[in-house]
Amino acid sequence: MRESYRIKVDLERVIGKIDPNIYGHFVEHLGRCIYAGIYEEDSPLSDERGFRKDVLEAVKNIRCPLLRWPGGNFASNYHWEDGIGPKDQRPVRFDLAWNKEETNRFGTDEFIEYCQAIGAEPYICVNIGTGNLDEAIHWLEYCNSTGNTYYAKLRAKNGHPEPYRVKYWGVGNENYGEWQVGYRSAKEYAKVLREYAYFMKVVDPTIKIIAVGADEPDWDLEVVKTAGKYIDYISNHQYLGSDDYYETVASVYWVKKRLKVLKSVIEIAQPLMKEEEKVKIALDEWNIWYRGNQENDLEENYALKDGLFAAGVFIVLHRLCQSVTMANLAQLVNVLGAIHTDKGGLYLTPIYRAFELFVNHTGEIVLDTLVKSETYNIEGKAHFGRREFELANLPYLDASATLSTSKDKLYIAAANYDKEEGIECPIFLGGFSPSAEARIYELSGPDVTATNDFENPEKVKIKTGMIKNAASKFNYSFPPHSCTVIELNVK
Repeated sequence: MRESYRIKVDLERVIGKIDPNIYGHFVEHLGRCIYAGIYEEDSPLSDERGFRKDVLEAVKNIRCPLLRWPGGNFASNYHWEDGIGPKDQRPVRFDLAWNKEETNRFGTDEFIEYCQAIGAEPYICVNIGTGNLDEAIHWLEYCNSTGNTYYAKLRAKNGHPEPYRVKYWGVGNENYGEWQVGYRSAKEYAKVLREYAYFMKVVDPTIKIIAVGADEPDWDLEVVKTAGKYIDYISNHQYLGSDDYYETVASVYWVKKRLKVLKSVIEIAQPLMKEEEKVKIALDEWNIWYRGNQENDLEENYALKDGLFAAGVFIVLHRLCQSVTMANLAQLVNVLGAIHTDKGGLYLTPIYRAFELFVNHTGEIVLDTLVKSETYNIEGKAHFGRREFELANLPYLDASATLSTSKDKLYIAAANYDKEEGIECPIFLGGFSPSAEARIYELSGPDVTATNDFENPEKVKIKTGMIKNAASKFNYSFPPHSCTVIELNVK
């Protein structure tokens, strides 16, 4: 056993509580995410609403708490009224974001119905590209108004007399980018944001507003300073990954670094806002996109190494639970998807398996956890999508510890990023003595490039087991390239 590894959990030091919205997802009108993904009319696998039943059950299994829609870039030229009313009367429009025709057969009512079917809160992103404030207000009225307005009555006319009570509303998407319809400077965006947020909350004071963050401190500071008193979240987007194993898993630490930078920006701006309630962080687009420069780059077939990246992100989000309270994988199905479908069925990727592991086998209360680990370096510069940066002194072992709300279960989630070596690690529970028997849940596969597919859907999966040596101090051997959850029973 190498003395350089150790996990120590302090049960007396509670860091905070995990917001379940960190396990959220995102669907956009892009590729086969919605059409032929979650929604496929006339398919024998779909129900009478057009929802793929097999996809629906897979999404329920990971208890999706929050679903973002309609974009993404698509949101910046989407006019929501095109997507309501009788489907055969809805107009086909040209989509500027993805250079394609949009049928509008999946619109607001279908989205809300899908959220209700999977038990998720809806998160709608409004159009500030080709749209305007009136359009956003009318959308909010359509979804949430209980009054006698035109749009409340229109919702009832379309078969939905009860308000949808949509809580989460994003104002724009990536408006810092020249690729975006509605590209603006930070000052221009912050002014628009402040106006939208203020008047949307006049219509419904209970909603939460998500602002566009740029992963650029100057932009983010301007946005929070100008509009911070009217917003509840600022977003951050991270697309990372590499064909190289260590570059891919190392990108977990880049996500951590960027989120901590944004946290610092909010803390700097806080005194200027004079608001007691801090703006939270929404990591509302994140994923591996390691073939992002290839011609056909939408339907990634993720490997175990990508699943370990996702697991590592969850460990980071546990540790940052006080500031990061929303995250949305981009995307749910087919397009960089956690789930892949064809006409005859589906399979679940290693990234889906990471969700399955953390959603179903970790707790809600985050405990202070000390991890001692040997480290590694990335030689030269690592290429994560379009980013280049150097990374050094990265731990092979990372972990978080969480308690169930009932405090009868303690979960230790540990990722061993060492590609070749298992890690024999002492675990200290600070005097707490659990039951000797503990359950083991392990995300692993035969090698780091292992993938699932239609022929071999369970090459990468969660293995289960038991140990009988749990105590206030015990040893556990974490296999190479794996993420393990140890579920301990509190006496």
